[in-house]
Amino acid sequence: MNQQLIKARDAVDVALACIDEIQKMTSNAKAWSWFDILGNGFIGSFYKRQNIKNINDKMTALQEDLQRVVAELEDINLTADFNLSDTSPDLFLDVFFDNIVTDIRVHQELSDLNHELENTAEQLNIIARVIDNEF
Repeated sequence: MNQQLIKARDAVDVALACIDEIQKMTSNAKAWSWFDILGNGFIGSFYKRQNIKNINDKMTALQEDLQRVVAELEDINLTADFNLSDTSPDLFLDVFFDNIVTDIRVHQELSDLNHELENTAEQLNIIARVIDNEF
């Protein structure tokens, strides 16, 4: 077994695990977002914002994981490009402009982020299959 292939596959697995965690957090934030949209007030907003903060923290870790994947892929003559948006401005806007329009926008952006994560996971799974075929 080629050590470089193993390192690349491990990097892909770490990134996929991180995506899975973020998707779970996103689902939780979207659930709290519904409470916030439907007028649950402080409690819904508080838990939604906590989840968004955790998502933002985990997105930073995912960006690092994806950079590691790209570096490991270069070692085995493969390339990849991952583009994920940053959701950190949403917390600021949601805290200072807490209204139905902002709540709906944040809810939609959580959905968009989940879609981006699904696309990135799909790319990583394709890369994993390519690496597995090289073993």
